[in-house]
This record gives sequence, structure tokens and C-alpha cells, in this order.
Amino acid sequence: MIDEGILAKESRLIALYGVNAQTSPFLQILNRTFKACGLNDFAIGLNIKPEDFAYMVKGMPNSKVTMALYEPEYQEEVEGLLDIADACVQRSGLCDGAVAVDGKLSGLCFYPSAFERMLACEGIGLQGKRILMLGSGGIARALLPLLGVLGAGFVEVAGATVEEAAEALEISRSQLTGVKTDLSWFQKGMNVDVGHYDLIVNAIDPYAHSGLRLIDPVGENGSLVLIDFVRGESAFDTLARSLGCKKLGGEAFMTATALSVAATWLEARVDCDLYASLLPSR
Repeated sequence: MIDEGILAKESRLIALYGVNAQTSPFLQILNRTFKACGLNDFAIGLNIKPEDFAYMVKGMPNSKVTMALYEPEYQEEVEGLLDIADACVQRSGLCDGAVAVDGKLSGLCFYPSAFERMLACEGIGLQGKRILMLGSGGIARALLPLLGVLGAGFVEVAGATVEEAAEALEISRSQLTGVKTDLSWFQKGMNVDVGHYDLIVNAIDPYAHSGLRLIDPVGENGSLVLIDFVRGESAFDTLARSLGCKKLGGEAFMTATALSVAATWLEARVDCDLYASLLPSR
């Protein structure tokens, strides 16, 4: 139950749906971000069992909650429950946010805007860069068009199968005009010549924690940037330490997502100074 007494009349409520949403680090980051933006709005965590998820999602337009975010375990489950889906959701099959509009559920994915914001605030440009995308599923399909828009010079997609990698590239072909592309077959622990790339993105396994080995690096590249979406210590943290290179993701990506939510849904004014202030360890 929602304690409506904690909400001011002008407050808006965003629900985070997940199996363990109430203890999610993203919930803490959302509320920390809203406060830093000077907002009176709140995010609450709703722990939802898988068997209850569809019922809760479909019932949202008629509830006190008019805006909802979804934890990674549910982001692929939402699309079929939507009345309206933005282009990113349609392309990727991922939905991490939805709003109630005239009794209908309208879904979107924040991945592209959050990814672009994180790169910009970290001072990382993609113009002419060589990028390896590990994965050809939802996250990769959400991000591939953005890589073209931001001027990437070369994009290789390593998919679970080469057919899936080819399909992911084809879906984003119009946004990748002028970008050289290639595809390969992803296998955990596969050899990767790290000197061949400027960025490597883990879009295949959001649960690749530090005990797992995604790739076996060949060579050295201290200027390489590794990016993933794993919450907590990840396989890319281990890899970054061994290569002496930069790794982004986790708290940085969740913060960028929270800022995108605040700007898109709550009309907040956000910038990279605010992003930096929310990441004091930087």
C-alpha cells in the first residue's frame, strides 16, 4: 500500500516494479536524483511476483500510479501489455518505463537517452570510434541507432548467433548509414583483440558479475572504454583493472537514467554538473 500522507499535493508518484524493487539501488538513486533536482516527487518500490506482473501492469492506468519504471527482469515482459509503444520499444522489445495516458498504457525505453547522457557527461565522444557490441538482443537494438547518430565509424555486433547479429544491424540500417559494420558470433570467453576497438559494450548479459568472464582480451589498450549495465561489481570491472582502462555502467548508468526520467516526465532541468554531483566518487 502507498502511504498517501507522505506525498504533498503537488507531488507526482513513480512506481518501480521489480521482484525486489523495494531494496533496489535504482530506487535510492531515483529519489536522490529527484531531491537534487529540487523536485517534491517520489519513487516507490513495488515488489511484484512474476505471476502477478501482468495484472499489476494492466491495472496501472486506473490506479494512483500514473508513471512506472521496470527493473531489468521485467523489461522484456512489458511490451505485450502496452497500448502504445515508442519506436525504441518496438525495435528492441524492451520497455523500462510507461505512463498512463487517457486510460491507456504508453511505453518507452530510456536506454538511448541515458546512454547518450552518460557518454556526454563523461566526456566520451563516438565520432569515428570503433565499437564492439556484445549482444544483438533488446539492449543492443535499443542502442544501435544512437551509435550511428553520434557518428561512430565502425560497429561490430557479436550476437548469440550470426543471424541474430545480422537482423539487429538490419533493423537499424537507416540510422547506420555511413557507418562500417561487421558481425560475429559471441561466445563467453572468446578472444577479442582489444586494440581493435575504442569501446566495448556488454549488451548481452546484464547479470555478468565479477565471477564471470565475458571475453578473453588479446593485446593491450589502456584507452579502451568498457560499458555495461550490470549493477554492482561486474566482469568488466575485473577486465578494466587488468587492462588499466576506463569502465562505465552500474551507478553511472542508473544516475543517467534517473536524470532522463526527471527531465522527460518531471520537467526537471538537468545537466552534467548535476550528474557529477550525484556521483561523488568521480
